[in-house]
Amino acid sequence: MTSEGMRSELKYFRAKGMGIGRYRSIEAVLLFTAFIASTYGFGVYLFPAMVESIRQEIPFSYGTMGAMSGLVQAGFMVCALMSGILTVRFGALPMMLGSIAVCALALGGLALASNIYMMAALLVVLGGSAAAIWVPMVDVSQEVVPIEHRGKALGLMSSGTSYGVFINSLLLTNLLPTSGWRSLWAATFVLVALLAIAGFIRLRGLGRRHVPGSQAGHSIRTRWSGLPKGLAAAVLVMMFLNGLSCMPYQTYLSAFLESEAGYSADTAAYVWRVIGVVGMVSGFAIGALADRITVRWGMIVTYLILASSCLLVLNATGGKASLLLYCAAITFGISFYAIFGLVPAYISHVFGAGAAALVFAFGNIALGVGGIVGNMLGGVLKESIGSFEPIYLIMLGAALCSALLSAALPSERKFRLKAQPADA
Repeated sequence: MTSEGMRSELKYFRAKGMGIGRYRSIEAVLLFTAFIASTYGFGVYLFPAMVESIRQEIPFSYGTMGAMSGLVQAGFMVCALMSGILTVRFGALPMMLGSIAVCALALGGLALASNIYMMAALLVVLGGSAAAIWVPMVDVSQEVVPIEHRGKALGLMSSGTSYGVFINSLLLTNLLPTSGWRSLWAATFVLVALLAIAGFIRLRGLGRRHVPGSQAGHSIRTRWSGLPKGLAAAVLVMMFLNGLSCMPYQTYLSAFLESEAGYSADTAAYVWRVIGVVGMVSGFAIGALADRITVRWGMIVTYLILASSCLLVLNATGGKASLLLYCAAITFGISFYAIFGLVPAYISHVFGAGAAALVFAFGNIALGVGGIVGNMLGGVLKESIGSFEPIYLIMLGAALCSALLSAALPSERKFRLKAQPADA
C-alpha cells in the first residue's frame, strides 16, 4: 500500500471513530441488543408478568410486591452510579460481560428460590445487572459504532427490552401452563448463559483502549472536573424529566383505561401489545432518522410525539374512542423506546470516553428519581382528586419541557467537528 493510501485509510478510521470492521461492529451491536433484551426483558419484566402464578406457591402480599419493586429500583440506581465509576476503572466491556454473567446466575437462582426473601434479593441483583449493562454500553459504543450510525445503533439497543418482553409472552403462553413458573426462570437462565458465553468469545479485545486500573482514581476526578457543567446539568435535568414523563405513563395506563376511560381489561392488554410491537422497530427507525437530522433534532421530534401521546390518552375516554386510544399506543411505543436510545446517543457524541459513562450513570439516577416522583405524584393525586388525569397533564408538561430543553442544547455535530483531526 502506498503512503498516500495509508494516510487515506487512517483518515477513514479517524472519521469513523472506530478500529474494528463493519461486520464485527454489527455483530457487537446485535449482541448488545440481546444483552438489553435479557437484563431488562427477563430480569425486570418477567417477574410482574407471572407474579400471580408465583404467589400461588410462595404467598406474599401486594404490599410486599410494592416493597420489592422499590428495592429493585434502588438497586438499579445504586448500580447505575457504581457502574459509571467502575467502567472508568475496569473498562466498559468487562463490566458488561460480568453483568450478563451475573444476570444468568440470578435467573438460575430464581428457578430454585424457596422463599420470598431469596427471590427479592435475586430480583435486586437483576435490577442492578440491567443498570450495569446499559451504562457502560454508552461508553463502548464510542469504540465499536461509527459516528454516523450511532443513533440507530443505540436506538436498536434500547429496543432490546421489547424483544425480551416479546419472548416473555411466548414463554408465558407455551411454557407456564404446562411446566410452571420455575421453568420460565430455568429457560431464561439457559438462554442468557449461552448468550454470555457467546459474548465472552466474540467480544474479546474490543475494550483494550480503556484506562488501566492504576490510573482510575485520577481519571475519574479529572474527567468529572473537566466536564462542561452546564451541558452535563442539562442532560441530568432531561433524564429526570424522562422518568417523570415515561414511568408513570406505564404505571397507571391500565388503571386509567379500565377505571376511568371505560375500557375493558382485554382492550388494555391489547394496547400494551401494540406498544410492544411498535417498540420493536421504533428505536432503530427514529435512531436512523436522528443520524440524518442530528440526534438533537431527533430528541425534539420524539418528545413532541410523547407529548401528543399524553394528549391522546387524555381524550381517549368513553370506551369507544378506539382510534385515539390506538394512536396513543402507537405514539407512546414510538417515543418511549426512541428516547432511551437518543439520549445516550447524544451523550456518547458530546462527552469523551469514560466521561460519557459517568454522565450517563448520574443520568440514570436522575431518571430513577423522576420515575419515583412521578409514580408517587400519580398515586397521591388519584387519592386526593379521584382521577389520573392530573398526572397525565404533568407528563404532558414534562415532555414539552424536554422538547424545549433539547432545542436549547448544542448540536452534537459541533462536538464532532471539534474532535476531528486537522488532517482528516
